[in-house]
Amino acid sequence: MRIPAFLLLLSLLLSVVMAQPTKTNSAVLPVVEAERAFATKSLEVGSRAAFMQFFADDAVVFLPHPVKYKEAMKNAAPLKNPLETTLEWEPIWADISSDGSFGYTTGPSVRTDHSPAKRPTYYGFYFSFWKKQPTGEWKVVFDVGTELPGRYSGSRVMASPAPVRRAADQPRLTVQEFQASLMQAERDFLASVQKNGFTATLDRFLDKDVRIYRQKSFPIVGIDSIRVYFSRTPYLASWEATHCDVAASGDLGYSYGSYTDGDSGKLPAAKGYFLHGWKRDAANRWRLVAEITSPLPPEASKQ
Repeated sequence: MRIPAFLLLLSLLLSVVMAQPTKTNSAVLPVVEAERAFATKSLEVGSRAAFMQFFADDAVVFLPHPVKYKEAMKNAAPLKNPLETTLEWEPIWADISSDGSFGYTTGPSVRTDHSPAKRPTYYGFYFSFWKKQPTGEWKVVFDVGTELPGRYSGSRVMASPAPVRRAADQPRLTVQEFQASLMQAERDFLASVQKNGFTATLDRFLDKDVRIYRQKSFPIVGIDSIRVYFSRTPYLASWEATHCDVAASGDLGYSYGSYTDGDSGKLPAAKGYFLHGWKRDAANRWRLVAEITSPLPPEASKQ
């Protein structure tokens, strides 16, 4: 039986509202403060200069393929007026590893053109992973964003998931072993989706506060909202994670790679790259907390 469209929409809206917590775990404040300082610096010196200051040397972005940002920009021509276009953003959701060395933030962004051309304002949502450096500084190690269909009008109250109280200590593994376990979770996730379908896989692999980002869409927040959304929208056909990183505590990490999307051969396959955020739950199982896709333009897909 088909569920009426208005009931699907109502369910989606209600679950988004219910998924928004009202408190912030104080442990996340260092990474949130780093993000806010980054955003402030962007308005003072321009986004490119701020990126160069706050990005780690090996920080990765999609342009449109994965590249190290600083390496990609080292030969870029200097900007005559770094503030001709301004980029503003703010974190509204964040989390941090139990050892306080690894975290992420996400929130709305606005790019405004102040030139005589007055190009249309760009509204987006960013997602950044941060890593504490040996010097004690926080640096962005991965940054990605999606375009919104219009201005973000949701809550801007800073929030975060409640700290996880694990039933048992995490296994004492090396970072490389933790990374291997995350990549295995990626493979298990893909195998389950391809065998059982995405909606049948949700409860096994997704965190209840999971966030999914798609181009020209507002973020889909919470497992119930995602269940409704993908009951009528196809999920990714296949994907392959090629790189990952994990906190030394082994409870927070990310992976990224390429994906293919299509409708069983009826339409040309769409290709792109994805970022997955992962967190261990109370039973030490990896759970997906974020997915951001960055589709390739048709001409870039042919490369």
